[in-house]
Amino acid sequence: MNFKTIVARVGLAAGLVITSAAPSLATGNLTPADLGLDAFDPSKPVTGETQANAAPLVAFPYQARTFSFTKERRIRFSLIQPTGLGSRGKSQSSFGFVMSPEKSGGTFKTIFAEVRPFDSGSNAQTNDWLGTCGTSRKNAILAPCEREIAFRGGTLYQLALNTGNAMQFGVGALDQYTFNTVSDQFYPQAGSFTTVAEPGALFIGMEDGQFRRSGNRFYYDYQDWVVKAEAVPEPATLLGLGVLVGGMLLTQRRKAQSA
Repeated sequence: MNFKTIVARVGLAAGLVITSAAPSLATGNLTPADLGLDAFDPSKPVTGETQANAAPLVAFPYQARTFSFTKERRIRFSLIQPTGLGSRGKSQSSFGFVMSPEKSGGTFKTIFAEVRPFDSGSNAQTNDWLGTCGTSRKNAILAPCEREIAFRGGTLYQLALNTGNAMQFGVGALDQYTFNTVSDQFYPQAGSFTTVAEPGALFIGMEDGQFRRSGNRFYYDYQDWVVKAEAVPEPATLLGLGVLVGGMLLTQRRKAQSA
């Protein structure tokens, strides 16, 4: 057995062991629970109370909970693709998380922020004051439109929007998320809906909780921010995948030479 054969077999074994030990990191998958979110249930309305419906809504159906990891974990948040990600509503806000919320309310950390409440040309009738991310002056959210956040192990976090106060209302959906494009904050009809979709991605729908009719009758639509999130593979996982691929290439090369 020569050196190349040994390397190939070791590479195959090491790669298989590492990737089998951390399949979710290898694929980049996250679950809603990983980030303290309930999975979106289509049978539970997310479009809230319309102006034609006087039924009281005393609580938001989805609220973000605290979450933590046993060791540092990196999460990539994106507003790039698919089309439909971004912010909605006439108020200016930021998307991020509260760090250590158990300590006097914690500290809000911004991931993406609006520099103006909505894109130039947006309106209530067509896109509910849409804000997209980019480098143009018309964009409500300025680049970078993708950020990797390192969440420390053993620390509590909670996803939130900052509108002057942190609002922790959110829902998570794997692979795809359907929401009301024309907000129930303005319309008595059901509005029109859009779907963002990407296999393996976690979509986060956040609600700023600012609009209500009276008392505790809140409007909620969970599209004030819609963000995509994916786990970033650990260096050890990437190394294992590299060794695996290298081993396979060496094996194929040896077979080709023998033939």
